[in-house]
Amino acid sequence: MKRAIYTGIVVSGLLVLMGNPLFARTLDLTDQSGVKEIEISSRGMAYDVAEIRVNRGDRVRVTYRNGGGRHDWRVDEFEGAATRMLSAGRSETVEFVADQAGTFVFYCSVPGHRQAGMYGRLVVKD
Repeated sequence: MKRAIYTGIVVSGLLVLMGNPLFARTLDLTDQSGVKEIEISSRGMAYDVAEIRVNRGDRVRVTYRNGGGRHDWRVDEFEGAATRMLSAGRSETVEFVADQAGTFVFYCSVPGHRQAGMYGRLVVKD
């Protein structure tokens, strides 16, 4: 019994350290006015935000903080929605206008990282 409890604690701790997307949050900013300020960080192969919701026409300001390794943050469909490749401990802020409605993927562009789970959804409501 003690071994099972210990194993559960160790596995839970590793999932948190690796940035398990099960613990990622959703940011619904559709009721806020002004520039939508978002902070996203990563650990392992996951962002701490799984979904961002904004309105079409919103100005979105994203600060990405890299918690380890070499990563970036980007959304292909919006001009200016991409950070540079950042080393561990670095951060960068980008700003863009969500000028089209739909569901889009934000992700890390390092080969294999998106496939490993380093992505989320940007939902732009009309």
